[in-house]
Amino acid sequence: MAASSQLGAFTLDDFEARSGSATSIIRTIAGLYIRHESTPVARGKVLDLAGAAGVSAPAAQTAVSRLIDKSILENTDESRLRVPEAAQAMFARGNRRIFTPRQMRDEDQWCLAAYSLPESMRPVRHQLRKHFGQLGGGLAAAGLWIFPAYLHEEVLQILTALQVRAHATVFIAQTHDFPSTPAEAAKAWWDLDRLEALHHSFLAHAEQLPEADTDEMAYRNYVLMIDAWRTLPYLDPGLPPMMLPEHWPGTSSRRRFAELSEALEHRASHFASRLLRA
Repeated sequence: MAASSQLGAFTLDDFEARSGSATSIIRTIAGLYIRHESTPVARGKVLDLAGAAGVSAPAAQTAVSRLIDKSILENTDESRLRVPEAAQAMFARGNRRIFTPRQMRDEDQWCLAAYSLPESMRPVRHQLRKHFGQLGGGLAAAGLWIFPAYLHEEVLQILTALQVRAHATVFIAQTHDFPSTPAEAAKAWWDLDRLEALHHSFLAHAEQLPEADTDEMAYRNYVLMIDAWRTLPYLDPGLPPMMLPEHWPGTSSRRRFAELSEALEHRASHFASRLLRA
């Protein structure tokens, strides 16, 4: 993928949108179903999918327009919608993070990215910090970020997309010598309080899902569950046990996500397929 396309895919990531909002839910529907359609989808069908997930028609209309403005959806002829190329790349990358969340072991390797950018590149420096943070990186020191080694390729993609690869050195390392304890290092490098709150929020949302006694309800539960979950596997890198507080809620939320996915995904997909082809 060219650098401009790579940057587009990373720029389309949105971790500020409020989960449960009409725009966030339809974005989730686009990633789960619309992007897999071989031909553009009638706008009315997109609204039907949104309605089945509990979004009112007026709110859905507004949200679709917003997603078109954000280049997540694209208009074609005859009031049909499709997912454009950059958004396709963003969703494909998201699939790997969302549906296969990883948890490091204490002995796993790390990826360190060190860079120094001149003052003339201050705006790029800001973009680099933003994208590294959204990738799940920890800021160990000025110009030094740390990631699980499994994010190595995505680190390189961001550096390449922002055209700063020549200003950065990337290491893969395993041996560490923390200035204090691993847990204290993690608390200094990542915002663990925020991550903990996000995991508790997801667990609370999962507990409030009603019984899925029909395929339509399974679909609604699945879409809303994914919408509540999808930013977590980005922001939480899956740190090893030695770096996490006791009773870390990420373990429970990953397990609950897997349980709900197994119970709902097939029925939800079946319902969405029937609705799209009705």
